[in-house]
Amino acid sequence: MSVTLKNLKERGMLQYFFHSPLSSLPVRDVRNDLKKGHKTEPHIEIGAENYLNCCYQQNIKSFLKNDAKYLFLFTMCKNTSLKYYGTQYIIGILEKEDWGMRDDKCWFVKGPTKIYNFKDSISVKNIFGKNLSRSDISTHKWVDENLTRKLLEHFKEKDSILKDCIKEIQKLDPNNLTCKKNQCKYIDECLRNKM
Repeated sequence: MSVTLKNLKERGMLQYFFHSPLSSLPVRDVRNDLKKGHKTEPHIEIGAENYLNCCYQQNIKSFLKNDAKYLFLFTMCKNTSLKYYGTQYIIGILEKEDWGMRDDKCWFVKGPTKIYNFKDSISVKNIFGKNLSRSDISTHKWVDENLTRKLLEHFKEKDSILKDCIKEIQKLDPNNLTCKKNQCKYIDECLRNKM
């Protein structure tokens, strides 16, 4: 990689994930309720994206080759009992601090991660005027310095609910279908393992 961690810029990239319709917290669909698979990413337990599953690999490769510092995680709220239902929200930030290649030659990114409640998050509609489709995401996936500054400023006074989200994932996935505990090289720092 030509980018080093020392020359990262205050800009980012958007990364979408499927929300669990059973949760009021912005966690991935670990139970496969949306019939898109038991979601392992973002793997917030160790602060990673694409660590266990090679999804949107082109996005991660381009993020790693770019000098952007932040991966802005967003999802569409799928819990019908919440007023946030049907709208996409930027709910988290993963700061690029490390990366690696999995055994199957897929890249992953890892770093400090913060997740925020829907009420503290930012509606994608407020930024782009609409929820983003898959083609919109490829057009609007890069977040410039100006928008990055606004997003970071918005979240600055908000409390991360990362540990609450991990407890929720444990509750929804008691059989660890979205975790490879015995094969994970980050098991010692895994928050799911420590709770």
